[in-house]
Amino acid sequence: MWKRGSIPGRVTNLVIGLGCALAAIQLRLIQVQILQASSLRSAARSQQETVITLDPKRGPIYDRNGRELALSVDVDSVYADPSEIANPTLAARKLAPALGVQFEELRSKLKSGRRFAWVQRKITPAQRRRVEKLNLKGVYFVRESKRFYPKGTLAAHVLGYAGVDNQGLDGIEYSQDAAARGKAGFLIALRDGRGRRALGQSERPPTSGNSVVLSLDEVIQHLAERELERTVLEHRAKGGSVIVMRPDTGEILAMANRPTFDPNAYSDYPAEARQNRSIGALYEPGSTFKIVTAGAALEEKKVSPSTVIYCEHGSIRIGKYTIKEDRLPFDYLSVAEIVEKSSNVGSIKLATMMSGSVFYRHITDFGFGQSTGIDLPGETKGILRPPQQWSGLSHASLAIGQEVGVTALQSVSAMAAVANGGILRRPWIVAGLIGEDGSQARPARSADPGRRVLSPDTASALTAILERVVTEGTGKAAILPGYRVAGKTGTAQKIDETGRYSRGKYVASFAGFVPSRDPALSIIVVVDEPHGGFHGGEIAAPAFSRIALPALQYMGVMPEEGGVVLNRNIEIQAALKSFESMPILPRSRFSALSHAAAQPARFVPLAPREARRRPEQEENEIAEMPDLSGRSLREANVMLVQMGLVPHLSGRGSVVGSQDPPPGAEVTSGSICELVLSEDRK
Repeated sequence: MWKRGSIPGRVTNLVIGLGCALAAIQLRLIQVQILQASSLRSAARSQQETVITLDPKRGPIYDRNGRELALSVDVDSVYADPSEIANPTLAARKLAPALGVQFEELRSKLKSGRRFAWVQRKITPAQRRRVEKLNLKGVYFVRESKRFYPKGTLAAHVLGYAGVDNQGLDGIEYSQDAAARGKAGFLIALRDGRGRRALGQSERPPTSGNSVVLSLDEVIQHLAERELERTVLEHRAKGGSVIVMRPDTGEILAMANRPTFDPNAYSDYPAEARQNRSIGALYEPGSTFKIVTAGAALEEKKVSPSTVIYCEHGSIRIGKYTIKEDRLPFDYLSVAEIVEKSSNVGSIKLATMMSGSVFYRHITDFGFGQSTGIDLPGETKGILRPPQQWSGLSHASLAIGQEVGVTALQSVSAMAAVANGGILRRPWIVAGLIGEDGSQARPARSADPGRRVLSPDTASALTAILERVVTEGTGKAAILPGYRVAGKTGTAQKIDETGRYSRGKYVASFAGFVPSRDPALSIIVVVDEPHGGFHGGEIAAPAFSRIALPALQYMGVMPEEGGVVLNRNIEIQAALKSFESMPILPRSRFSALSHAAAQPARFVPLAPREARRRPEQEENEIAEMPDLSGRSLREANVMLVQMGLVPHLSGRGSVVGSQDPPPGAEVTSGSICELVLSEDRK
């Protein structure tokens, strides 16, 4: 026993010990709950949760009439939780052949010890079935969005492609990535205390990006690609480009390139095939550049179309160099004949009537040596040296399209300026954006008023000269039955690796517009290193005609009074049949699209004259074939296009002699009607 008022030492020690223990616990609680709360919470979450980032769903890309050119589809992706896989080597050995991936790379992922690893992104249904049969613990599926291009190679260089993470890597996919990409989502997978999967939930689903509406027309794009492919194969060319443009607005209706690629498998193709040659490949334009030379001389009032120039019988001396005609020598030619016959000597004399600075100003006014500003990535501004860097030969060389590097887009834009009465429009291809809520936005560039580079009188005079190029000069193969065409051929030697002009390597081109007095289309065809011929008139001009005629008929552009009628089949039937299976999207089909994408074609009407090929008819509407015998070609075309029928012309004359289908036969929209022309009315 202890005395009253005294406390044994062991009790004191016990109290002190308990107090210290409680203090230590309190300090630990403060440390855990306050000081280390954030780090411990993160550690616990990493043990209990796996956060998977889900790609956003890119907005679709449409042509001007609502046809899908690119869309996003939901597919499966395979991922693993390496911490749940007891034997990574065995799992990798089974998964690698099922998914077609490298064994060593996969085993390394599965041995990482992390809580999450991608096994294979965006697999096919067949691959999913193979993985499911393996029944491997720690291997799971998640739905992701994958970009899909339903038309394969069609407009591949315009559309570009998207990577595995749905990021735009080229073309429209790249230039409109911010608008089309949307916002990523997250998937959280929860585990219980034993590490077993307890719940999968989506914390934030991905949101879709804006729909992109292009100025392209799928049918005209198909025509351009089909004829370019034919030309490149026929002449065993290295490559080529075709651009179809509306000169009055600057909108691109088609942009085709060869070689090409499939954006669904873009990594399988070399960089050369993926390059958009229309805006990124430079070439010397040769004689198509003579429209700039002649236009500048006319604009400066140095000459008129009838001014006669002595052309030195085919050769001219510039310093120590002699420049000769490409074909026949000439003595006296009018300015119109200089362009018509593509005289080098005459063009040089026209250019040297102006000072170097004045000539250079006109070249740049036409847009050469600078970017056009088109809404596509990868455009080059070309090569054009200022006058202070010219040699003694430069003035003459530029007059005939040498010592200048241009793109096909720059060339067709310059030709379109002549067609548009002297006003150069900025080319554009994005017609608008449509949000998920149906809101619409239209790029400001589509309303660009353009700038004047030639007076209306000069443009009109140059148009008349370019018509003679087609009817009387080097571009006769570009003649279209029923339409007047204005255009210019080009044949340019390529420069080899030594810096000299190569023997046997050429670029053949033809640029023009039609109908020449009320232009609906401006088209350029460029063929790189053709064989079996190399002049633009024999290589590129025929392709121009095979693209232009069905495009005009498809758009409902009627033949002109006074248009040329030929006694030859321009092979329009094959061209038209090739896109019969690609009909205009009926209005009833638009209801299948999302509300946001309804009627995207209102951004840009189909035809220059606001006329559709099938104005009020559904695709399968049946009508009675009218009697066209004795009617003029123009009258017959108007009637057929109004019915949604596609005319095919043959024979000589301006009056319909016979027809197939016969009068009274049942026809449907999109059918081809054969018209055999004759000289006189019956």
